[in-house]
Amino acid sequence: MLHIAEDCLQIIINELQYDLSSLYSCILVNRYWCRIAIPILWKNPSSLKGFSPSKLYNMIIFLLPKSSKKFLSDNIPEFSLTEIPYDKPLFNYISFFTQISPDLISSISQSLVNSKGYNDEKWIAEKYEKYVLEQEFYELFINNCKGLKLFYWNTSHPLFKYQGATTCFSQLCTLIINLMFLTIANLFDMTQICQNIKHLEVIECKGNIIVGLVNFIEIQRNLQSLSIDFFHEERSDIFEFIPLSSIIMKKASTLKKFIIRPFIGLLSPKILTSLINLQHLELINDMDFNMLFEGYTVEAWDEYLSITSFPNLEYLKIHDYYLPSFIKDYMLIEKSNGNILEINILKMKVHDPIYTKKLIITISKCCPKIKRFTIINIEPENFEDLKEIFLNCTQLEMLALLDSKEHNGDKLLEIISDYSPETLCEYSFNLIFTIEGLEIFFENWKKRKSPLILNIIKLRYNGSFTEHDKIIKKYFDEGVIKEYNYHDFRSF
Repeated sequence: MLHIAEDCLQIIINELQYDLSSLYSCILVNRYWCRIAIPILWKNPSSLKGFSPSKLYNMIIFLLPKSSKKFLSDNIPEFSLTEIPYDKPLFNYISFFTQISPDLISSISQSLVNSKGYNDEKWIAEKYEKYVLEQEFYELFINNCKGLKLFYWNTSHPLFKYQGATTCFSQLCTLIINLMFLTIANLFDMTQICQNIKHLEVIECKGNIIVGLVNFIEIQRNLQSLSIDFFHEERSDIFEFIPLSSIIMKKASTLKKFIIRPFIGLLSPKILTSLINLQHLELINDMDFNMLFEGYTVEAWDEYLSITSFPNLEYLKIHDYYLPSFIKDYMLIEKSNGNILEINILKMKVHDPIYTKKLIITISKCCPKIKRFTIINIEPENFEDLKEIFLNCTQLEMLALLDSKEHNGDKLLEIISDYSPETLCEYSFNLIFTIEGLEIFFENWKKRKSPLILNIIKLRYNGSFTEHDKIIKKYFDEGVIKEYNYHDFRSF
């Protein structure tokens, strides 16, 4: 057989990392190929389709050291883990993992715990057994993984106290942390090891641990992505979060992606002016500003938006579920330097055709490269305005037009047929169409080169089959529709 250089073969096999059957074939070629393919297969085996969970669990259990098996047998008498029906593995497979999944560890532990009933005493015993098992599995992974790239920390186990923690976490690039499980001491331990995080997602961010979080963010050398999900408290004190706003501004020059949820009022809008290299921005407001003691107002955010520009912005997502008026997003779009590729605007309580017209016209003038556009509560008065987007945004591929009032959309279908660019191949809607309007639309679409992907969103989808669904099925069978899916409005 022709010999392929190791680095070249590694690149080739790496292209097959999500193709389980092809990876298996590579492993069987010879020892040389096997040695290269095995680490790629075991980067994150639980994500591969067709992978047997029970076989994976047995392998991981087999790799537990004798001390762990003895400890578990001593603490959970009904278990006998010293004898596992499995051949001795050829490799230390866990050393190849590039991420530790809490779900995987939880599932393995749960599979070994016998349900003990529903009274409090038995429930506590079951929880204890699961905790002890998880502790040993975490220690196994941390002591064996030598190049972890991604980690989701949502456990109270003292992970950074384990012997292999420094080697395991020193190359970490992506970290998701749930602060409900952490203390300031945990964050301090993490700060000593993890100083090159590029992508940080913080869940359940709350005031009593902000100091530790701020110190952790400050020590990072090249933080490129930051997502903050604030803890759902009935009342929050804005002053607790002032240090967080300050450290975001300090690190802003390297940030390319920034996400805030479920309310933006806890952070100072002044941070916007410092995010000069931002490419991805999500402002998600799922909670009422009035729930804050003295949160920053919408007017304060608009003031800073008026003096802020994101010349490199490619993705903009703004969701609001409470306020009848939210920040003026079109001001961001006007100063985006024409680089935006996707815009996603969902304002549940905004029914304002004047605002919508302003938004649509701004996109048509300032976003020639846009490929995906989603907007909610578009009014019939704005249907004609969409012509401007179709005529000026010639790379548009996906359009989602949603409306909680379910207006008649026959006129819109006519405009899409006559004016949308040839690149448009995916359409999501929840408007009401007549049978005739749908048939005319699909007949016109037959003239296009690309079949259509349809996402049908219903306010209360119950799976019932209507005459409209029969029309959609007919044109799917004819090849006019490539794919169609049904969604509930609340989950889209």
